[in-house]
Amino acid sequence: MQSQKTMPDHELAILAYYVSRDRVLSLLNPSTLPRGLRASLNGQDVPMASAILSNSLGEYLFPKLGQIDCETIQQLALSEKLQPGVSFLYNGHFYGKGFGVANKTPALSLSENLDEPLKGKTLVLNFSKNGLVNDTAYSRLSRSTRLFAYAYVTEIDDKTIHAVPFIIGDLIFRAKGSLPLSVDHTLALRPNYVDQFASMDMSWLPSTEEFGRLKEFSEQVVKQMFCDLLGEIEIPHDWPGEESDIFSANLSINGLRHTAAFLLKGPARFHPMTPADCGKRGDQIYRLFNIPADVYIIQHCHKIGPAIRKTVEAFALQRTFNSPCQYMLLDGSDTARLLRVRGLW
Repeated sequence: MQSQKTMPDHELAILAYYVSRDRVLSLLNPSTLPRGLRASLNGQDVPMASAILSNSLGEYLFPKLGQIDCETIQQLALSEKLQPGVSFLYNGHFYGKGFGVANKTPALSLSENLDEPLKGKTLVLNFSKNGLVNDTAYSRLSRSTRLFAYAYVTEIDDKTIHAVPFIIGDLIFRAKGSLPLSVDHTLALRPNYVDQFASMDMSWLPSTEEFGRLKEFSEQVVKQMFCDLLGEIEIPHDWPGEESDIFSANLSINGLRHTAAFLLKGPARFHPMTPADCGKRGDQIYRLFNIPADVYIIQHCHKIGPAIRKTVEAFALQRTFNSPCQYMLLDGSDTARLLRVRGLW
């Protein structure tokens, strides 16, 4: 099995393509910045200003975002705190507009139609060409792509969330002696990287008829299975307001122990998982990520829909600004594989 390093070996960084110098300076203490970065943010003509802004800014900006506990746009929506004047994190898909040669104005925009919990709304970032830090920005921002943005809301109407960005770029993890890794790849943990799950046959897929058998396995049976795999002596009881179904300090990755918080969803609703299956406005996911843990695991007896995947990724991203973590999604097929390993299938 190919090994995967855990996130403490990596440093969160950004390859910036757009920087609002004034807005970023309002967040930072200029006296604490290196001379070259301070001069670049002040718009002074310094050697390698483009490279400095593109590669060095995150080292000073990200600790500040962790200090102010900035949340993702999904988290703000779930907690009903999304309003004009609020800043947010977003890492996901965008469409760029205004980057063609036909646009003679400085106006540019990035937009995306959002999923739950903001389904029906479009996020639009408006900014100027003056903030682009290098020529690469035109090709990276002009097409259908994934980007990271830290921005603040200026206006919300029935269909659109208007915002202006502080910074836009590629969010990555840097590791000494290796190539940068995308945050998307590093945050998501594959089931077979966990030592207790390593016996899963990832090449086996249940047939349609076999998949339907998952309705026969109660959430309690699945909980017992995970407790047995993790060597947990006591099976936690369900109670209203619980933050997780299982919390364990025995999860092992490459022989190293990690803490893990589980959210389990049984066959009571045997359909693809959506935020509506996770409590009012998805508050079960919100509560799960309130627990300090290294790995957050969401299990469902059926498929796990795109809105859940994006929401969980957003929560994991926000936690990473303060403490490295990863998440794992175990859908119905993965659940069947684990049941098969335990001789329960």
